[in-house]
Amino acid sequence: MAGSRIPGDIGSTDYIYLSLYRLRVLDDDDKKKWFKSWRDIKSKMPKGMRIVTEATSAFGTEYTGFTVYEGPLDKFQELADMIEEYSQGFVEKILTIIGTKGLSLPTAEFQKIIEERPVD
Repeated sequence: MAGSRIPGDIGSTDYIYLSLYRLRVLDDDDKKKWFKSWRDIKSKMPKGMRIVTEATSAFGTEYTGFTVYEGPLDKFQELADMIEEYSQGFVEKILTIIGTKGLSLPTAEFQKIIEERPVD
């Protein structure tokens, strides 16, 4: 498993990221450019990060799709910066939910990510 594990008395922590996104309306030319950008993002993902699920629909939400990632917190920040760079002009809005698997106490690293990410 590629998750970041923090050992402790009550278990370990694997970090999971649910990123919902809304694409702007794309014409055929833009769709080709978007899919190329997405392939570039996937091929250049930071070491330790992996995609668990890609979904082209997010029924019941205002988003057009979502991706679930798994990996260390510090590598997720690298990935988020790369996604922002490669998806500029295609993505109108992103909402990322960070969670943990297993039993753990919250870490101070969450606060750093929350302070650095823009608010919707």
